[in-house]
Amino acid sequence: MAASPTWRDVLCPSPLDAIVRCALAWLAAGFAALGCLLGAAASAAETPVRFEVRSAYVEPADRVYELNATLNFDLPEGARAAIREGVPLTLHLEIVVKRQRSYWLDETVATLDQSYELAYRALSERYLVRNLNSGEQASYATLDAALDALRVISRLPILDQALVSPNRRHEISVRGSLDVRTMPDALRFVLFWSDDWRQRSEWYTWSPQL
Repeated sequence: MAASPTWRDVLCPSPLDAIVRCALAWLAAGFAALGCLLGAAASAAETPVRFEVRSAYVEPADRVYELNATLNFDLPEGARAAIREGVPLTLHLEIVVKRQRSYWLDETVATLDQSYELAYRALSERYLVRNLNSGEQASYATLDAALDALRVISRLPILDQALVSPNRRHEISVRGSLDVRTMPDALRFVLFWSDDWRQRSEWYTWSPQL
């Protein structure tokens, strides 16, 4: 029959017992910390920053086809803070028009790279959105208003109507990307958020009736 522990065993455990208890305590703390990390990683994975071309279409106007598109994207607070400090945000659009062929690879009819810049002007306390291709620009009182303007592409000429072949099927693809064009030395600390600055959408492709 096993002997019952004495009061000395309870109040004054052996060094081996103390080591085992300490090891078990460390293991429990490690598993708890791992659980917190995995939970945070899962939460971050469930809420990615979205960037997509939500809709797009073309319409004829004055011997060209014009693109109208709606973009969907969100900026994290770190990116917004950096823009308010003067870091410009650039939106790039890639547009490809192809003519489908039955017995060969599709023919590329036209390609276009279009860029827009959003920048804060401290002197006027306004947010400026500028078309870097044409030079056209507009200013807004708030960052949200400027971002809303950047999300809507209106009447952008992309294709000469003379390049369209009648009775042939054409395909148009649009993709967007967000990037920081410059990074002043005084704001190097925002590199912490660099992953949030560079985003690219998937291709949005459709076959319009041209």
